[in-house]
Amino acid sequence: MLDKLSINKTSVYNWRLSKPVLRYVLGTCLILTVTTLMDYPLSYLTSILALSFMAPGTKPLSFKKGFGFILVLTILTGFSYYFSEIFIDYPLVFMPMLCLGVLWIYYSQKLPMIIKLFALMSVLLIPLLALEAKAVSAFVALSLVFNTLMAISLTQLMFVIFPWDKEDAFFEKSKGLSVKNNDLVQFRYAMNIMIVLLPLLLLFFIFKLSGGILVLIFAAILSFSPALSNIKTGMVMIIANIFGGLCAIVAYKLLVVVPIFSFMVLLTLIVGLIFASNLFSTKKTAAIFGTGFSTFLLILGSVTSSDDAAGEAVWARVVQISFAVIYVVVAFGLLNYYQKNKALKNT
Repeated sequence: MLDKLSINKTSVYNWRLSKPVLRYVLGTCLILTVTTLMDYPLSYLTSILALSFMAPGTKPLSFKKGFGFILVLTILTGFSYYFSEIFIDYPLVFMPMLCLGVLWIYYSQKLPMIIKLFALMSVLLIPLLALEAKAVSAFVALSLVFNTLMAISLTQLMFVIFPWDKEDAFFEKSKGLSVKNNDLVQFRYAMNIMIVLLPLLLLFFIFKLSGGILVLIFAAILSFSPALSNIKTGMVMIIANIFGGLCAIVAYKLLVVVPIFSFMVLLTLIVGLIFASNLFSTKKTAAIFGTGFSTFLLILGSVTSSDDAAGEAVWARVVQISFAVIYVVVAFGLLNYYQKNKALKNT
């Protein structure tokens, strides 16, 4: 009977299925290469900002949309800079207006999510860095706009190399249609985020903790996801970010032994494939792995671009980001628990 069995000894892998993954990972490596060789201020931010434009289901930008995005970001950064210039010396006016601006970003349903993310970075980074020195906030404002311009240009080049296809359409459909909340539900959503972020905002403002502003920025970005109130999702988020930080530590240690630029790109490629294979999947927690990869890029980029105490900085970045993730998860968990108990008592 065995001689009648037919065994297929060949298999063909459909590389088209991997097109979104290859665009995401190879695009990140290309951007890392270009920005590192150009060596402009805060160049490591470009590869992190670029991830938003190559995320699962994200379509390539038209020239009009790309230009409009840069224009909106330029206006926002300019407004944030002049706001800090005028009101930084009047804390009783500065903090309430800053909180109202952050609340409006979370509340607004007219702005696309990607613009809201960049707007949040601009509104928080520039005014709070002005506490250190106004020249620093101006430098960050210009760097943020230029980094975004580079991120858009290089990611759209990757869409030319790896064109949008039906494999991308699958991830676009899996996102589902965005459902708009009514004004009251959206306001409660925004207020819950402000309740979580307000202690951090006051802490950074009162003690001028500009050196650890990474904690505030990460906490603000993570707060966009209401799913973090779920303890299981929160735990996966914590693990993914810590894993990204540990990968950055391992990569840094290897780079100390082999300080070659091409080796750094190869390490980024390997780590990127690990995270992207989970990000571009049907898992419920898929989006979390994008945050983990951005953690890896942020830590590795900020450390390798630093001239002093890089070994200590890599651990400091991991601790800061881990604290931000754990704080957001625990704060949302406690807030959700309190609101559920209050609702039960009222019924």
